[in-house]
Amino acid sequence: VKTKSLDGEDIIMGDAMIQSPVDKYDILPPGGVMEASVRDGDEIVKLEEYADRILQFKKRKMHLINVSQEMNIIEDTYMHKGVSHPAAVCKTDFGVAWVNKLGCYLYDGKQVHNLLEKKGRQIIKESDWATFTANEPMIGYVPKKRQLIVVDDNSSTGSGDIFLYDIVTQSWVRSFGATIVSNNLTNFITDWNGDLVYAHTVGTILKWDDSS
Repeated sequence: VKTKSLDGEDIIMGDAMIQSPVDKYDILPPGGVMEASVRDGDEIVKLEEYADRILQFKKRKMHLINVSQEMNIIEDTYMHKGVSHPAAVCKTDFGVAWVNKLGCYLYDGKQVHNLLEKKGRQIIKESDWATFTANEPMIGYVPKKRQLIVVDDNSSTGSGDIFLYDIVTQSWVRSFGATIVSNNLTNFITDWNGDLVYAHTVGTILKWDDSS
């Protein structure tokens, strides 16, 4: 949040959210500022909502905030489950999914699941995941197949390698390099037709297609 003081100086509040009054989305009063954690050496990277919860992602942790009542309540703080950039978070019809260098997670409205674990055992080696996420991984959702796609990097530094997670079977598969274009990428979005799309370079738009 960037605002101005009474004497006209810019004020940056990296820990703040501002809540608008009910049905007045364009009004952001100073009294509506909410700070879950202040001056912790971290800053808000991404906000996502699910049901009556806000997931506030910082770089090193995630605050789960209940906004169903007049007073907002911090229900939980998940350490080491932050994200480095906004494209590392996506929304699904199962909940909110995100990725970082320590894992891939899904909040289903009740709890946070580490998708790298299944029935108490790890299904992707720590060393493999660390190598894969060495740069800036990002994530997208394919609603037609209920699958998550995690790309190794959102810039030309990576190889365009992916991990694909099937939410129904709870299983992973890894692709070869250049499955996603190795270039400066936008975040993934789901278009009007339910397809996963992204753009790169000077605006070239591509749609995810696994028919080949």
